[in-house]
Amino acid sequence: EDVWGEHMHHGYYIPEDRTDHQQAQIDLIDEVLKWADAEGAKSMVDVGCGIGGSSRHIAKKFQCQAQGITLSPYQANRGNELAAEQGLADQAKFQVDDALDMPFADNSFDLVWSLESGEHMPDKEQFVNELFRVATPGGRIIIVTWCHRDLEENETGLTRKEEKLLAKINRAYYLPRWCSVNDYVGLLEKQGATDIRREDW
Repeated sequence: EDVWGEHMHHGYYIPEDRTDHQQAQIDLIDEVLKWADAEGAKSMVDVGCGIGGSSRHIAKKFQCQAQGITLSPYQANRGNELAAEQGLADQAKFQVDDALDMPFADNSFDLVWSLESGEHMPDKEQFVNELFRVATPGGRIIIVTWCHRDLEENETGLTRKEEKLLAKINRAYYLPRWCSVNDYVGLLEKQGATDIRREDW
């Protein structure tokens, strides 16, 4: 928290020289919600919630119910502590669970939120399948994640130099193999998703 604050993700740096980092993190959430036309959610799940900064912000913003999952008992406990401190204990709850095998029923949430957690998922297809499974029909699935570039038609993989660079990042952040935005789009299409939008920020 001393470094990241309540939000364990990057910020929205427009203009580029801004230095209010924690506000930039909040602005990123708001800009993503606006971009995805996700106004008015009634229930949301934050998949890979950290200590729940996004969940609490969205719960307050939309006056909705928020559920966060993380693999870290410390993060879940801290998220619940902060929710209580901020008067959100009845709106935002956090628990330890696996994003690849979520405990929620099908069609549970009209906003499924994953902000910089997809890169940690070792099975991207199962990750997308679970996001889609818990989303209500017509709900929004928002995935903000680190991706490698899309491959050209004549390419079968990244260059050796690119693979070497990604390997360094993976070692530093304990990440599994990356995928491209096109890969995510294909996985969503396979599930029958419609109105798929993509953007490189």
